[in-house]
Amino acid sequence: MSDAGAGARAALVAITLIWAANWAVMKAALAMADPFTFNIHRTLLACAVLFGVQVVRRGPLWPESWVAIVVTGLFQVSINFLATAMALVEGGAGRTSVLVFTMPFWTLLLAWPMLGERPRGAQWWAIALAFAGLLLIVAPWHWEGALAPKLYAVLGGFGWAAATVATKVFQRARRFDPVNFVGWQLLLGLTPFFPIVALRGAPVVPMEPMTPSYLLLVGYAGIVSIAIAWLLWLSILNRLSASAAGFSMLAIPVLALGISIVFFGETIAAGEWWGMALIAGGLALLGLLGRRAARAAPPIETESPP
Repeated sequence: MSDAGAGARAALVAITLIWAANWAVMKAALAMADPFTFNIHRTLLACAVLFGVQVVRRGPLWPESWVAIVVTGLFQVSINFLATAMALVEGGAGRTSVLVFTMPFWTLLLAWPMLGERPRGAQWWAIALAFAGLLLIVAPWHWEGALAPKLYAVLGGFGWAAATVATKVFQRARRFDPVNFVGWQLLLGLTPFFPIVALRGAPVVPMEPMTPSYLLLVGYAGIVSIAIAWLLWLSILNRLSASAAGFSMLAIPVLALGISIVFFGETIAAGEWWGMALIAGGLALLGLLGRRAARAAPPIETESPP
């Protein structure tokens, strides 16, 4: 396996652990603050960290491509973050959020026509295993209550997938400074949150949730889960196909459920255990196929991102 491929897979492991833990962090933080206010806090903190890093490293501060920033920011932040927040408002922070991880399947559908990344051979079996596992975990046939939060969560997954594919499309034309790209993407994509918070009557800077516990949760959700993790995600997309990166994300809801068992006492049904086993099998098969492809391909020199 090439150094670039090994680095990308190490970044995938790190980002999977970070984002799996983030669901528990968000669940705890949303017990203290309005979901939209919380999203503003964590995103502005991530922007401050990223632009601060740019100043220190004397990187470019002005967007390198307004089109790329606006398009990816629209899908990644405006749609993904906003739809996820709506799902959390109307459906809570429980298993409804798992539907966000329909993202890999939206990525597959969008990457095929937009990037020419067509699954082949045994990859279809891995995809089928992972899809069946996700269905068993979500179990839509057992769900009760309003349909809206489920649709919002699926829309969040679609926004994430569309941003992933759009990023790959723009990266074909040029390499972007990752810190600059993620910072502006977050800042522009966040703008729809402010009028929504105003319409909801929730203060942008409430004093009540500003406790040490809340600040610690916002710090993790903003600095680690957004600023650091999205830089890792951008570097992954520089090295792996959109489909491979997307399907690797299916490990996150499995780990998130495990964390919920430990910290929140949530119970796991038999069907969900089977679902996690199927997802693990699909990911293992994709990993095996990826390693075989890496051995068969000639080495490619790649430039490491800053």
